[in-house]
Amino acid sequence: MRIVAIYFIVASVWIVGSDLVLTKSAVNDAKTGFIQTLKGLNFVITTAILLFFVLRHAYSGWRRAEQERVTVIDQAREKFRKLSSHVQSLREKDRAWIAREIHDELGQLLTGIQMQLRLIENRLEERDERALNPIIDKLVETSNLVDATIASVQRISAGLRPSALDHLGLAAALTEEAEQFSSRAGIPCSITITDIPPVLPSEVSTTVFRIFQEALTNVARHAGALQVEAGVSVSDGVLKLVIRDDGRGIDPSIVEDPRSLGLLGMLERAENVGGHVVFSRHPEKGTEVTLTIPLPSNANHELRYENSDH
Repeated sequence: MRIVAIYFIVASVWIVGSDLVLTKSAVNDAKTGFIQTLKGLNFVITTAILLFFVLRHAYSGWRRAEQERVTVIDQAREKFRKLSSHVQSLREKDRAWIAREIHDELGQLLTGIQMQLRLIENRLEERDERALNPIIDKLVETSNLVDATIASVQRISAGLRPSALDHLGLAAALTEEAEQFSSRAGIPCSITITDIPPVLPSEVSTTVFRIFQEALTNVARHAGALQVEAGVSVSDGVLKLVIRDDGRGIDPSIVEDPRSLGLLGMLERAENVGGHVVFSRHPEKGTEVTLTIPLPSNANHELRYENSDH
């Protein structure tokens, strides 16, 4: 406002001063009309110049405010991305810890119970008394129940955090997940893995695996597919995962639906590691999910070294 006031004062002084000068210049009535015309023209030009500078100043202020707003939004988005990435990391650590506790502690206890039951069963069978047969049958049933519980514990533990991902690497974990999906859902799932570095950053491996897992879950729930094909490769420092099914195809509006938490979770996971996910409807039929993640330079170097050995 101070700048606008200064512009207004300067323009007013100029108009008044120039009008006085022009009035004094009028020596006869013949020139009076011409002088009045010059006064009007002077007023119009001065007003136009004043408006120009005022609008330019206002526009500059708006541009600065807009840039500041964009900067604040970008900073907030970056903070949210880092927070989301941190939360995902903590969640995966919790999953890994719970999976280990379930697999190790509960699994060991169940195995101990199973061994005790087998021992009691063997001791009773050695006595060869027909009256003990119902008890032996109950022990066998209980032992089978413990076996089923151990299998459930292993399945739950693998669902929380597959041990192959931490011990054998991404390729083994994806292959194992594809096999388990085929067994659970009854939908054949083949995966082709090409040029994957033996060691990848933990957050990248986890992101690729979780997105692959979520994509297969969506296929089982919504696609009505008969077959799934997937491929993972690394080229020019970019990891690419493609999952394609032959189902009914994704509705493009679902991708923008805020209630599609699974798809939003996939997008968020990819963004947290600097990648992105694209959901597309195949021209013939089915859905294609494409994930691309740029790899750190050390992973690229390791991949080139691995290829040079061959």
